[in-house]
Amino acid sequence: MGRFEFGEYRTLALLGAGGMGRAYLARSGSGRLVVVKVMHAHLAAEPLFRERLRREVQAARAMTGPFTAAVLDAEPQAPLPWLAVEYCAGPTLSEAVAGYGPLAAGELASLGAALAEALTAIHAAGLVHRDLKPANVLVTGQGPRVIDFGIAKALGDGPASGPSDEALTGSGDMLGSVGFMAPEQITYATEPAASCDVFALGALLALAATGRNPHGGGTAPQIVYRTLHENPDLVGVPDGEWTAFLTRCLSKEPDERPTAVEVLDWCAARAAERPWWERPEVTALIEGHEETVARRIAVSAETDGEGSTRIDPPPAPTGPSRRRVFAWAGAAVTTAAAATAATTALLGDEPGTRRQPVTPSWRAGTPLWTREVGALEYGGTLTRTADALYVRFDGTARRLDPQTGAVAWEFEDASAVLPYGDAVYVTYLPTDLASPAIVALDAAGGTERWRTGTLESNPYRPFDFSSLDGDSSLLAVTRRTACLATFASYGTIWARRTNRGQRWRAYGFDLPTGAPLWFRGGTAAQVTALDAAGGRFALASATETFGPLYVLNERSGEEESSIPDGSATPEVHPGARGTHYYTTQTSVRRVNLATGKARWTRHLADAKAVAPLVGDELVVAATANGLGALDTADGDRRWWRDDVRALTTTDGRPLADGTVIYTTGPRPGVSATSAGTSTWGIHALAADTGKLRWAVPVDGLTTESYGAAGDGLIHVCTGTTLQTFRGP
Repeated sequence: MGRFEFGEYRTLALLGAGGMGRAYLARSGSGRLVVVKVMHAHLAAEPLFRERLRREVQAARAMTGPFTAAVLDAEPQAPLPWLAVEYCAGPTLSEAVAGYGPLAAGELASLGAALAEALTAIHAAGLVHRDLKPANVLVTGQGPRVIDFGIAKALGDGPASGPSDEALTGSGDMLGSVGFMAPEQITYATEPAASCDVFALGALLALAATGRNPHGGGTAPQIVYRTLHENPDLVGVPDGEWTAFLTRCLSKEPDERPTAVEVLDWCAARAAERPWWERPEVTALIEGHEETVARRIAVSAETDGEGSTRIDPPPAPTGPSRRRVFAWAGAAVTTAAAATAATTALLGDEPGTRRQPVTPSWRAGTPLWTREVGALEYGGTLTRTADALYVRFDGTARRLDPQTGAVAWEFEDASAVLPYGDAVYVTYLPTDLASPAIVALDAAGGTERWRTGTLESNPYRPFDFSSLDGDSSLLAVTRRTACLATFASYGTIWARRTNRGQRWRAYGFDLPTGAPLWFRGGTAAQVTALDAAGGRFALASATETFGPLYVLNERSGEEESSIPDGSATPEVHPGARGTHYYTTQTSVRRVNLATGKARWTRHLADAKAVAPLVGDELVVAATANGLGALDTADGDRRWWRDDVRALTTTDGRPLADGTVIYTTGPRPGVSATSAGTSTWGIHALAADTGKLRWAVPVDGLTTESYGAAGDGLIHVCTGTTLQTFRGP
């Protein structure tokens, strides 16, 4: 990865990213391993956030205790605010319990005493953690450590200390994790207090004792409901004494819970003589985490191409051992000579090993921001326009600032998002409606311009047409008209047997006002595409195979023509102009949209194609075995590469932007097999030559990741995280 410096700390590897920022493994000038947390640019742009961070860091640095990760340094006023935290190597509490098994009474008391001591130190510093959960408890060789004060809140702020904490936090934000949030955190009944952390501690101990969350699993609303209205599930805790104690900790009334000090006293009196984290089953997990970090440090030093020093390792061993890394990490290195010697020891160099500076042969991209958006591969969409990035997942549509990731607005119950001009058209389907509606939103502010009524009350729909619309829909717009098509699935044998011959339907609406214009009843088929061009909508229908393409007048809805088997090429219809590139299992072909005739066809199995680039001279084609550029004039190959793979949009097209194609691949200069499965990061290729323009490492990237691009920025979703980078 590219190296970054924050104060005296130099990054070694990206550990992860989330809603607050990115976390890097780094070294201090003295050689100590730390975690540097760098805040997102959109948060840094908020003065109140910087003030909140400054105050909380000041309180956290005063905190001491053996079971918390100390805040070592911070710079809240830096262009990207950051803080350095003591590094703790080990599994999360949930990983440790999964590997060791549910804890017995004495072991559970040892855990409770350690965590209560950590909370006592946190509360004594004037903070409430507010997000105590298994992922924020690491099990190390010295015991559990409570980490991540990303949403900690100061207690007892005086009126003269600056802006109120309520203003700093923002109203209406549910801060915490479902299953471990106290009821008052969910309902905002009171300001979060130390008793919220005790509730979370009770949930953690119940999980460690039974392997289950005491408020059950399922969706977030289900867990929230049980937290608010049902008794915790404590079946399987060691004994009745523990059941009574955890019941107090998990009381829905804050005043009925013990304090952290009382929990510490109660658990310390019952703790096992030998802590369970010293047992072989757990120490093996801890050592596994330490070995992983040691390998990442070795790889980081070996592949550092940002003008730093590379130290050539001896033939064996290939990397530093866990013991050498962590023994050195805690050593006090007081001179430059000692630091150099320690670095040599860390990487396993023999005396006399030659060092030489490395000049990178490629330019590196720059990380900008990250944001949690959800796993887009499960039905989400990512759409980039000239000035916005639209993300839709799990019914929520958001407009983001491409430069900072800041959310401009959100819209709930959206099944499709279509930006067009200065508006965004959303297919709206809340759970209490049987059929969808269209909502027109102002693109910049998200304010509603109009929405259509229920389809059942559409004045152009026949009065005796009482059956429900299909459960799927497609939306298309022209300059004057919006068309909404509803249909049922015919894609499987089961669907064809159970949808009872349901027909597709199309509805037309005036684009400026949302007023109904027309209705069109269709055939028993699903709609596979809806194209808008030349004052017409072309609706592609299909059952088991491609069916007719119905061409409808945009203002009247009248069927102007029906093209047999035309749904295979839905962009080819009267009124359409230009060219389109179609792919089949065996070929790519350029088709004239006005005539439907192919100008050329080239054999290329199972390819995906993207619109022409570089002044309409090239079209990019990608397969499972690589990608390249074809000449738009004759289809001849300009270039082809099998060492990288196309990064795709959420609709499956290769991702390109003007003269750049975005791919996934190995670190430049590192040999890779022709299988092209390495996903070190993103490669930005020149569309006309296929040569590398720049590259950037991306944590969590796979060949299945989705992306969007525009204005020199590349946005890529890895798992549930949206990451954004720019070129040099």
